[in-house]
This record gives sequence, structure tokens and C-alpha cells, in this order.
Amino acid sequence: MSPPLIARRYRRRQGVVLLVVLFFALLLTVSVATFLRRATVDSMVTRNREDAAQADALARGGVRLAHGLLVQDRLLEQSGTTARTDRFDDLWAIANDREIELGGGTLRVSIEDAGARLNLNALLELDDQGTWSAREQSEAYLNELFEKWVDELPLAPGERALYEPRALAGNLLDWMDSDEVRAEGGFEDDFYEIQEPPYRAANGPLLSLDELRLIEGFDGILVDHLRHYVTVYPWTPGGCGYAGIGCGINLNTAAPHVLALLFYDDGVTERLATEDLVRGILRARDAESGICGIDNSPEGCTPITDLVVNPIFPPPSFISEIFVIRVEARMGDVTRTVETVVDRSGVDATRVLSWQIR
Repeated sequence: MSPPLIARRYRRRQGVVLLVVLFFALLLTVSVATFLRRATVDSMVTRNREDAAQADALARGGVRLAHGLLVQDRLLEQSGTTARTDRFDDLWAIANDREIELGGGTLRVSIEDAGARLNLNALLELDDQGTWSAREQSEAYLNELFEKWVDELPLAPGERALYEPRALAGNLLDWMDSDEVRAEGGFEDDFYEIQEPPYRAANGPLLSLDELRLIEGFDGILVDHLRHYVTVYPWTPGGCGYAGIGCGINLNTAAPHVLALLFYDDGVTERLATEDLVRGILRARDAESGICGIDNSPEGCTPITDLVVNPIFPPPSFISEIFVIRVEARMGDVTRTVETVVDRSGVDATRVLSWQIR
């Protein structure tokens, strides 16, 4: 075999070996890259799991902290250290909505008095036979409220015309009262039984604001607007010193737009609160002991009758038992939010009514 031919074959073999080497080098590089990627992903998953567990624990700790503040505030009231009213200078309110840095994470606890909104269940009364019915003033009150609420909807006038205030008021009361007959005649369930799937009216107190979406005439736009004004707590009557009814608005913690929902007889007609009355309430509650009822008037407190001579419907509250706690815990890239509703009417403990993790 001639030397030139041998040289060509040798060069071909070298080329094949080089290709094989390059192939395995590429395969090794891809394998290493895949391994590193998987290792990075596994590390991130592990870290996120650890952060999630710590965020969960931090959020639950924030809820317990809020429980403790509410119980301590009640104990201070019982000992006479603070006034027997719930206001923004109470212990739970002073510590409200503060961000706390803990163990590399942050915690924010918000406590809201459920009495700072209108309790829709306070529009019902319960008789000795366990029958729920609308209170005498409830229909007239709701007619006024829905006139106001529909007018406030961020819609064009033509779209707002689709909401009929009196029909909404009647449908809400029909949903909650114990009978099965519409106020305007006919059966309450006629509308609900043709829905998909069919259902029936609750014939009892509202258990959540989302339940409003089930009522004839109510939709997401209207219900989302009502969230700024109303609540469903407490579910059952009593708890404010008024037998047979639910708690009205707490005049010491309600926002101005909620105070505007107060319903009373001004000597001429029953009406919603005027701007002057709302301003008067805001000034009075900033005083030393805020606003109080006629049967509980500590020194420095402004009796409600100094502001409104005739009774307010539903009767306002000055002491709150139901609170909404919102906790946001952050750990690394993980955020855990807990919203819970608690009842502190017990002697030295709170009772959880609702718990949601978001």
C-alpha cells in the first residue's frame, strides 16, 4: 500500500475519532446542564416549601396575636380600666395594621370591627316559635338603601335602570324570612326552581355576603358594591343588649359612608342620615369616651340621644363582639393571607366563626 493512501486513511480515522469525542463532550455538557437545572429547580422547590411552611406558621401566629389583643381588651373593659365601648383607641385598634418583621419575614395584622358595617341580619326578628320575619321598618329602610346603592353604581344611567330598588328590597326579605310566599304574592321559589341547577330560598339569616348572589335581581356588580357597607355578623339575634334583634351599626367605629345608612325619624319623616348628623357623630366620637347608649353613659361620653332624639333603626351598638381578622405573612417569595371571623363574647376566649386561606 502506498504511503499517500495510508496517510489518507489515518486522517479519516482521526476525523471519526474527533467526531466521537465531540459527540460525547456535547452529551456530557447537556447532561451536566440538565443536572444543574434539576438541582436548581429542586433547591428552589425545597426553599419555597420551607418558606411556605414558615409563612403558614407566621400567619397562624398572627391570628393568635389578634385573638390575644381582643381578649386583653375585653379584660381591660371588665376590670374598669377602659370604657365599656369599642372605639379606635382600644387596644385591638391601636395595634391594628402594623407591619412586624420576624425571622426574615414580615407580618401584618388587621382587625376590623364587624359592627362597623350594617348587619343585614339585624333586619329580621325571631319569635318564640323560631320563625324569622322582617321587622316593621325593614322594608321601608331597604327601599331607601337600595335607592341610594343603585344610584351609586359605577354604571351608565341606562344600565342602572335594570336594578329596581323596591324589587331588590322585597327579594332580600323574602329570601331571609321563614315563609315561602313573596311579599307581592306568589311563591318565593318560583324563580329559583327554574335556575340551573335549581335551588330554594334560604328562609333564614344570611351566612355570607356571597349568598346575596343567589337572590333574584342581585349580581356581582351590586354585591361587590354592597361589601363596602354591609356584613352578615352576627348570624343570630341578640348580643347587643337588644332582645330578639341583631346588632346595628357601631357608631364609634363605622366609616362616614356607613354612618350615612342610619335610619331614623327626624320629626317629619323617616330618612337616612344627613351630612350634618354624620359630621356630628364623627366629632362626638373623637371626644374622651366617644358615643354611648342611654343605659351606659360613662363620664365624658356623649349619649346618642344628644345627637338623635328619636330611635335609630336598627338600634346602634356601642360594644362589639364580632371581629374580622386579616393576616398577611411573607417569607421569601411566599405570601400567605388568612381571613378569619371571631366571636369574643365568651368570658376569656374567642370562638372562630369563619376561616379562609388565600
